[in-house]
Amino acid sequence: MKKYLFLIVLAVMLLPVLSAQSRPRLAILPFTGGVGTDGETIAMLLGNQAELRNAFTTVPRTSNIDAIMGEQRFQRSGLTDSDTIAQLGRQMNADYVVAGHIQQLGARRLVLITIVHVESLQQIAGAYKEYTVISEIRDELPDMVRTIVAASRQDTSRLPRLAVAPFNIMLSGVTQAQAEVLTHILAIEIANSGRFAVLPRTSTIERVMQEHSIQRSGITDPANIRRIGQATNATYVLAGSIASLGPMNLFIAQRLNVQSGEQVDGGDEEYRVIEDGISKMRDLSRKLTGAAGPARGNIPANFVRVEGGTFQMGSSSGGNNDERPVRNVTVSSFHMSIHPVTQREWFEVMGTNPSHFRGDNLPVENVSWFEAIEYCNRRSLREGLTPVYRGSGNNITVDWTANGYRLPTEAEWEYAARGGNGSPRNFIYSGSNNIDEVAWFSGNSGGSTQPVGTKVPDSLGLYDMSGNVWEWCWDWYGTYPSSAQTDPRGASAGSHRVLRGGSWASSATNVRSAYRLINTPSDRSYNIGFRLVRNAQLTERKEK
Repeated sequence: MKKYLFLIVLAVMLLPVLSAQSRPRLAILPFTGGVGTDGETIAMLLGNQAELRNAFTTVPRTSNIDAIMGEQRFQRSGLTDSDTIAQLGRQMNADYVVAGHIQQLGARRLVLITIVHVESLQQIAGAYKEYTVISEIRDELPDMVRTIVAASRQDTSRLPRLAVAPFNIMLSGVTQAQAEVLTHILAIEIANSGRFAVLPRTSTIERVMQEHSIQRSGITDPANIRRIGQATNATYVLAGSIASLGPMNLFIAQRLNVQSGEQVDGGDEEYRVIEDGISKMRDLSRKLTGAAGPARGNIPANFVRVEGGTFQMGSSSGGNNDERPVRNVTVSSFHMSIHPVTQREWFEVMGTNPSHFRGDNLPVENVSWFEAIEYCNRRSLREGLTPVYRGSGNNITVDWTANGYRLPTEAEWEYAARGGNGSPRNFIYSGSNNIDEVAWFSGNSGGSTQPVGTKVPDSLGLYDMSGNVWEWCWDWYGTYPSSAQTDPRGASAGSHRVLRGGSWASSATNVRSAYRLINTPSDRSYNIGFRLVRNAQLTERKEK
């Protein structure tokens, strides 16, 4: 008996070690640029993020890395040179490297964070944010970390490789640093789209340009495109220039096929000052990736795929009568946002903020079901997708074949809250029987919403399915049928729509995964928000 007890104790002691060994190793480099201690502070705050430490084994920084970072070559090209970043990563025995750069923008600053896969030299993903004081970045770091973690889990090996060449400056007054910032942000947006394996500007490209006397103005020559593509093993090369358009600057970008040298996609954006140019790089990215086949299905990094399956919907123990009868429900695969729509996400699409409790990373609230539907359609159009909803008022209809954003059905919501296919699905709350672990509710919220993603996620990686804000579903409210169903979409008509999940003001009973709330679709409240889904089978198109 003592022998078995010893083995059990030993296994428990070794579990954290074995778990750490199974995680990829991540090195966080000291940030370049900036003023004072901003870079060091942001790098340390990033390393302290719990979700990052749960996903990676972080590699301690060594003194020789600081010495290499101090060399002029890295300071000059470190912003976009993944060769240099990967070299440092190998010396630190890391699988991934996170590198950051801080650029002064007048009275404000811009922090750029990228994650590079050391072996492939691919820029997996990135994030950027303008700020005046560090506290603004601290509030944004959870979202930045989720982008990094989600991207590291994606298989990019089959994506077409896109090499980013240096852009040509045809306009006096635009500095090389400004051109690199805009080019780097464009590369971040393309990488985040999940449509390409992005290879930022590397020493390899610079060497090819030097060997063949290629000027920046001549990169788009088909022979030069082939040289760069062959040297980097890329399918496409991204090249462009900054020119003058009267009082405006014109940022021009082209995606060129390495084999033919021909332009596949292109676009341009006007801007007066660099801050304006930064805000337009996301739109330019969409123009450049329109014909690309998305390995991640053009799904944002803060969405997860929920594999379809069958579960028992409802509850037979306690609760209300409308949670019964419990029956088998089969749900098709879909993608779901990992947290409710935030105020920042709402403002980017709608240009307003109706919320009572204010904060970029707080869930948007005080929105009606109709307004949530409008957001879905507007965001779909903004991203070049087909809107799901048509009509107005109580005559709104759904195109279930459209690839745009929509509200989850009640069945999809509960299936995801219970952990999806392969989960025990027997927790009282989403992800745990311990409400304090997973939910902001009346017992711990302090009387207001809280930043999304700060509690423990469920087994799918979904946050705030229990508590924080009630979430609108598509369904008209109705009683459950007794027979099994496949992809149910609620009652055919009604006067009330369904809400799920509970809120910061809810009791523990109302935060249960099976609990149902109803409200008229025009109603707004400080505790009502929503999250998004997209159809899984409609987001996987092939490269043209």
